[in-house]
Amino acid sequence: MQCPVGVRAQSPGADRASDEFHCHSLRYQSRFSMLPFESFSYPFFDLSTSADHRALVAAHLSTPDVPILGDHTRGLKALYVHIPFCDSLCTFCPFVKWVGTPERIAAYLAALHVELETLGATPRMQGWEIDSVYIGGGTPSVLNEEQIAALMRGIRANFRLAADVEISFEFEVKSVTPEKFDALAELGVTRVSFGVQSFDPEIRDMVHITATLDQVYNGIGWASERFANTNMDMMTGFPGQDTAHARRDARLAAESGIASVSMYPVDYVMTLPGWQERIRSGELPRPAMLDDRSRMFHEARAALLETMGEQNMYCFGDSTAPATRYMFSTLYGGYRDEAVGVGPGAYSFIRGLAWMNDADERHYNATASSGLLPITQSSSYHAYEKGLVFFPKRLTFDMRDLKVLSLDTVYAERIDRIVTAGHAELVGDTLRLTEPGKLVYSELMAHFFADPQQRLYHRVVNRLSEQVGVIDETEWKAGADRVAAMGATNALPGASSRTRHKRLPLITAR
Repeated sequence: MQCPVGVRAQSPGADRASDEFHCHSLRYQSRFSMLPFESFSYPFFDLSTSADHRALVAAHLSTPDVPILGDHTRGLKALYVHIPFCDSLCTFCPFVKWVGTPERIAAYLAALHVELETLGATPRMQGWEIDSVYIGGGTPSVLNEEQIAALMRGIRANFRLAADVEISFEFEVKSVTPEKFDALAELGVTRVSFGVQSFDPEIRDMVHITATLDQVYNGIGWASERFANTNMDMMTGFPGQDTAHARRDARLAAESGIASVSMYPVDYVMTLPGWQERIRSGELPRPAMLDDRSRMFHEARAALLETMGEQNMYCFGDSTAPATRYMFSTLYGGYRDEAVGVGPGAYSFIRGLAWMNDADERHYNATASSGLLPITQSSSYHAYEKGLVFFPKRLTFDMRDLKVLSLDTVYAERIDRIVTAGHAELVGDTLRLTEPGKLVYSELMAHFFADPQQRLYHRVVNRLSEQVGVIDETEWKAGADRVAAMGATNALPGASSRTRHKRLPLITAR
């Protein structure tokens, strides 16, 4: 295979691999680069907007879907169900989660069932046919078999599921048994996924992943006996990790017996402040710089490609274990693709509106149990360009959407620029990301932000970095320079913002 995806088992060291990766002459400053914050949902929330968020969402949910004139495809519909409990908490994980007691779990599930009923009874949801259900967390497998069965009954009672619905269920190897997997299969679950993050014992200990590798391999074996679509999540760019570690992790994942592997870069502005403080204090190693972490990610991708097929920017496997429909066809889909979420902190988006649930456990339980939607923020915006923004993650974009969604006058020139630069190519009605384009995929996402969304991205990154304080001056400048080169000049803070960040507690080299 031609480089840059040809780092191979016969390449003995990082230097040779790096040389292979540099075989393409890219037009922008950084050959291996990503944005400081790339694991975002789109559109961004405008937190400066004052509104009655619950009333705004209720108004949208009270109206049925209206087809897009001249449309050539039906948008996908998805339901996300959040189970916010874990046996133990990973120190970097930013998701809404707690260590649960039986009493807390029971109280939460009672509130969740009421929210399913409340949301499912709205006119908008009554008209939906759900293509994918994603039960995530937290750790859904901490529920016992009776609780899981009741949850599935609640989903089916309140939402109409498509005949070929994908139902994904996240598990943790400490809370599964062969009998629990049997129950999931009998309940109609079609895909199971779990996080390993790294096989390296030091990294696992650093982030407080307490499952043993024996438990990991047992879980893979039990799941694979019952499901064709099994997935493992991995990450690159941990403190102290280098490209050799990243390649080894990827190869171990590919050889583990799992059907598919999802590989993600650590997004530091999304990790927990306490974990960042351990880095700043020197208790944990200083992570590699942003572009070096990008190199790790692409080297890990190349290692997976030695034995697995590419499904999108993050996912690898074959047709028997496709990437989750919820995330890569809906959350990262186009304007028509819509999803609603239930549970604390759950995110929803329908055409023209995005909203978020209350993330506080007691507030959520009280509000949801009363029959009110537990919404704390919303943002109105028709993200017609959403499919273009996420095209670099999905690797393709249907060019017919330019005309149908009236994007051609604004985005034709931007598409032409990346095609001319060699980062994408047109094949019939399909825009495809090229191998050089994959090395700058996150900057290409910023290239397609609409102007108001660029400004919101700026605010989001500022706010997150003030909360976490992880990004240093070098990373800010590198990110700002490369995004400016891609034509999305407002996507990252300029000089004035970088000056403000000099007052933040920055990471320093050890």
